[in-house]
Amino acid sequence: MTALVPLTTRLRTARVAVVLPPELAVPEAADFAAHGADLLIFSQGKRGNEETAEAIKVARNRLFSLPTLVAADDLAVGLACGADVVFLKRPGWRPFGYPRPHEFSMFGRSIDGAGDVDELQGDPFVFGFVGPAITRDGVNDSIVEMAGKVPPLGLPSGPVWFAAGGVSSANVADVLAAGARRVTVSTAIFEAADPFAETRAIADAVKAAWTEDPAAETYTRDAFG
Repeated sequence: MTALVPLTTRLRTARVAVVLPPELAVPEAADFAAHGADLLIFSQGKRGNEETAEAIKVARNRLFSLPTLVAADDLAVGLACGADVVFLKRPGWRPFGYPRPHEFSMFGRSIDGAGDVDELQGDPFVFGFVGPAITRDGVNDSIVEMAGKVPPLGLPSGPVWFAAGGVSSANVADVLAAGARRVTVSTAIFEAADPFAETRAIADAVKAAWTEDPAAETYTRDAFG
């Protein structure tokens, strides 16, 4: 697999998304790709558009030969760097829609659960983070419901979705048992003694779930179309 693989294929076969806090959303964060990250979300925080856009450009160049996707979490930043992916957590209504950084750019957003899945049916949103995945009582019922309504490796393929919020190496097995096949992580990684090792532990668990899922082979073959 290389960067020449279509963006839609790279998104459909992504398993682990990492949300980088602003202070760590730097070009060196591209190193997470070597530890299992398939989608890196660069948080802008209080930085200017150009500074964040430049960090994304450099990280994307570092990852040129890899399928890892790099996303902006702000539309202006995405436009400034020609982002392949723009993730808008809770986007507001725009009367004239969302301008794309380039023809093939993809948009994602957060949703609460299966009742909001229509928000991911394109124009422009094609993937989502569903959650919180973990509550004080364990895995949120919203993950089970989402997996039932939109099987993550089902065909014909539905919107791509990641279980997000509270996922760690300690509970990822429960999230996968609930039906998720993609996860989003942030706090658990950056509070860990070894962020790369935590990322790898989570990525390995998700990869194993794909390997064991009877639907994975057909789904992956269809993704490469």
